[in-house]
Amino acid sequence: MLQHSENASITVSYRFRPTVFATLLTVVAVGVFASLSLWQYQRAAYKEQMAQAVAQQAVLPAINLNQTAVDWPAQRFRPATVTGTWETGNSLLLDNIVHHGKAGYHVITPLQLTNGQHILVNRGWVEVGADRQKLPAIATPTGAVQLSGTLDLPRSKPVFLFGDVPADVEGNQRWLYLDIPYFAQKLGFPLMPYTLLQSSDSADGLRRDWPVYENKAGMHIGYSIQWGAFALIALGAYLYLNTHKKEKP
Repeated sequence: MLQHSENASITVSYRFRPTVFATLLTVVAVGVFASLSLWQYQRAAYKEQMAQAVAQQAVLPAINLNQTAVDWPAQRFRPATVTGTWETGNSLLLDNIVHHGKAGYHVITPLQLTNGQHILVNRGWVEVGADRQKLPAIATPTGAVQLSGTLDLPRSKPVFLFGDVPADVEGNQRWLYLDIPYFAQKLGFPLMPYTLLQSSDSADGLRRDWPVYENKAGMHIGYSIQWGAFALIALGAYLYLNTHKKEKP
């Protein structure tokens, strides 16, 4: 009897019996982590595409906006020159622009080209000042001006603004974002769908040291891998914790 007990074989089997709650929780967790991983991968692809566009367009000769139509948005980041007159009195201030740790505005002014068209020019940055209720005075020259800069998109609606919040919700020159069709409607004349980031000097006291585009595709790839790993960990934990060993003599 003892010998039979010593020679008896033990068969080990496993059974997978997850609870409904654990299954639902895992589905949600894996779905969220996988979605975040895919989103970060898409962001990396977008950043890489943007970096390539900047590199390609920056070395091309400047477009004369008075003579050449812009292929938008294919020619985003392309250097450009323009001659025109400022629409004085129609400037707006893009709010919440931080420059070297200081709060300020981007000054946006319409420019009428010699061919009659209008574009918006981001003329540069100005500090808010000690009293936010007092808007900064911006010198705008009269007569024809010659400018050079880079074609770019206007700042879009911030993600923290939910619902249908108008760009000029404060009711003055301070705008939360740049809505070109809405601004064109208020001005009473059409505007080009892009802006010119002015780089040429002007005696207006504005800062125009625009930041160089930084390719952060690698950072987003790292985040994508991280979220993908979390998805695998959540799935592995679900399988491990709900698999039980069952011994049969």
